[in-house]
Amino acid sequence: MQKFNIYPSPQWLIVLCGFVCCILGTSIPDISGIIHLELLENFYITDVQAAWAGSIFNSMFMISGPIGSLLTNTFSCRVCIITGSVVGLVGFGLTSLTENIYIMYVTYGLIAGTSQSLIYTGVLISVGYYFDKGRSIATGVVVNGCGVAMLALPPIMHQCVSSFGIHGAFLLIGAAFFQCAVFGALMRPNSVEMNSRKEKKTKNTEELYDNQCVRLGNSIRNSLSELGTVEFFLFCISSFCWNVSFNISILYFPKYFKTNGVSKYDVSYLISATGIGNICGRYLVGLAASDREIGSRLLYFGQFSLIGIFTLFLPFYKNYAIQFLYMTAFGMYTGGVWILQTVIVVELVSLSNLASGFGIVMFCGGLGQLAVPLIAEILEDNIDNVKDIDLSKAFAVSGSLYILSAILCALTARKPSSKCSSVTNVMLDDENKTHNDIELIGELEMELFIDKR
Repeated sequence: MQKFNIYPSPQWLIVLCGFVCCILGTSIPDISGIIHLELLENFYITDVQAAWAGSIFNSMFMISGPIGSLLTNTFSCRVCIITGSVVGLVGFGLTSLTENIYIMYVTYGLIAGTSQSLIYTGVLISVGYYFDKGRSIATGVVVNGCGVAMLALPPIMHQCVSSFGIHGAFLLIGAAFFQCAVFGALMRPNSVEMNSRKEKKTKNTEELYDNQCVRLGNSIRNSLSELGTVEFFLFCISSFCWNVSFNISILYFPKYFKTNGVSKYDVSYLISATGIGNICGRYLVGLAASDREIGSRLLYFGQFSLIGIFTLFLPFYKNYAIQFLYMTAFGMYTGGVWILQTVIVVELVSLSNLASGFGIVMFCGGLGQLAVPLIAEILEDNIDNVKDIDLSKAFAVSGSLYILSAILCALTARKPSSKCSSVTNVMLDDENKTHNDIELIGELEMELFIDKR
């Protein structure tokens, strides 16, 4: 195998650049509610029209993941990050120049929405190539940039809108995305990435094609048998439900609090509270999930049941301090869902089908986020002779769907996990015990793949 004489970036630089890219290029969905409120106040549009813009943008983060994977496999992680930053600049730049909401569906929703997925995918795959040992720690440090952004971005966004208007804020967001190109350029491919790509290119195409045909047939047959279970179907519906709820929450929190007498300035700090909870939630769920005696589905059920109940009582939280505590709890109980979601997929469809299973679950989640404008249209009412969404009903739906998602996930536990999938089941014979140990080791390797997705 040919070796490349290249000068890779230091590992600390990869972590630093990835951390900054997560802050600048992947965290705008957390302030999409503030953008939603500004669109309503600055354009002559209905709530449903504004909801379509935010929902398309948020859903593209989940739906366009395969595009990022294609770029990294064809070119490099650095090219993927730089491409995402340029696409983000173009998307937000064009959005700052238009006042037509339908054009924004393309520029803000599709173009800018795709850019964040490209940056996120390129960053995490690059971290995976650079770290053989301590990979989970490095990835955890990088993705905590998202939590830091949730904490810092809402007040910054409020200040940008106050000073430069929504169009100027869009332009500044595009400029922030473009800075990811600088940090992405510093994340040079190392020998592992380069030699892996070179080895793939030099393989005999015909032989590779024949082998892949056989493997594809076997893979499809095995995947269909695993993915066609009732339990996996229920979990896909669960993912759809909680993404509907989550998108309702992040889109309508700012508008809800503002209509209840909270100033825009104070609303920005309420949104920041989710960042505090998010950072704590990721850490606590990670600790709890590492305990083999605590089931991942039990954690999933508990988190969404609690946040669903808390959300149902949201109209009764009149005090700002209580609202702040609720938003902190919201960030805490939703922050660790990504960890649990991927672990549950492995338990349901086995480690060998993780890529297919997780992709389907993510796609269902993206569809859930796209469903929010349809729900908003159903909940529209004539308030003071103006069509507007009934926010109390919206959050009642949101809370109910959180609880439904928890129940659907609990129903997946009515049968034992799929073969070769669970590292938490008690093994009764020596052969299964040995197999369990092997999969426990494989779980550490699986963490990298999860973060790549």
